[in-house]
Amino acid sequence: MSKKRILVVDDDYSIIDLLKDALPTFGFEADFTTKGGRAIELLEEQHYDLILSDIRMPEINGIEVATAAIKTSPQVPILFMSGNPNVKVEERSFLSKPFTLSQLETKLNLMLNKTDDD
Repeated sequence: MSKKRILVVDDDYSIIDLLKDALPTFGFEADFTTKGGRAIELLEEQHYDLILSDIRMPEINGIEVATAAIKTSPQVPILFMSGNPNVKVEERSFLSKPFTLSQLETKLNLMLNKTDDD
């Protein structure tokens, strides 16, 4: 079975670096960008199984990325990340920063319905 592919969008380079190391160990392939506009381009060029996006970013934010994703790939789940505790997003599709790698892996597997048998 092929690995699930994730698009990671965050303007925080430390998060990008952390996820570049962590996602392959969880069994995922990933593309990374710090810009919402580039994320939208990647969504038009590639198939992704999940989008992991910060909400607050300059220029094009995570909500705008999600809006574009819904137009091109409405079936792809979106997991938002934010350090802002006042963000109003469905709990299942939200990861509060800072997060542990265990929390991230659990949330990704839940959203992708991934089991150890996959």
